[in-house]
Amino acid sequence: MNQSGKKEYYSSGGRGGHGYKQGSGMGAQDREDSWSRRRGEELKDLSKIDAAKIVEISDDVGKRLKEADLKINQIRRFLDEVRQIESDLKRGRFNPDRIILLRPKLAYAVGRQPKVKDLMNVLDPALQSGAKSEENFNKLLRLIEGIVAYHRYYGGSN
Repeated sequence: MNQSGKKEYYSSGGRGGHGYKQGSGMGAQDREDSWSRRRGEELKDLSKIDAAKIVEISDDVGKRLKEADLKINQIRRFLDEVRQIESDLKRGRFNPDRIILLRPKLAYAVGRQPKVKDLMNVLDPALQSGAKSEENFNKLLRLIEGIVAYHRYYGGSN
C-alpha cells in the first residue's frame, strides 16, 4: 500500500497479469490474507472438524470473500468440480487424484485474478485433507457448499 492507503500494483512481466507491489517485511497482501491462512490451517485435518465448525468457517469465509468482491461464479467453479467427484463417489469410485488436481486449478485462478488468493488459502489445505478419505471428501463438499451459500446470503453476486 502506498501512503494514502491504496494498493499499488505492478505488471508481472510477460504474463500480462497484475500482482501486489513487494516491499520488505510483511506486505499488505500478507496482512490482508492472514485470516484466510488461519482458516486454512484449521482445515488441514477435516477428520477432526465437526459440522458446527464447518458452518462457522463457511459463514466467515463466505462473508469475507463477498467483502473482497469475489464473484460467486469463481467459487462455484470449484463446487461444480467437487460435485462431479461426488457423483463418481456415489457410483463407488473414489479417486483422490481428482481432488488433488484441483490445487493447480486454484493456483491458475489466483494467477489470473489475485483476489482469489484468499479462497486458495482456505481451500488448498482442505483439498489435501479431502483427498485422504471419503469422510473428509464429504466434509470438503459441505464446506464449499456452505461458502457459496453464505457468500450469497451476505449479498454476493455473479
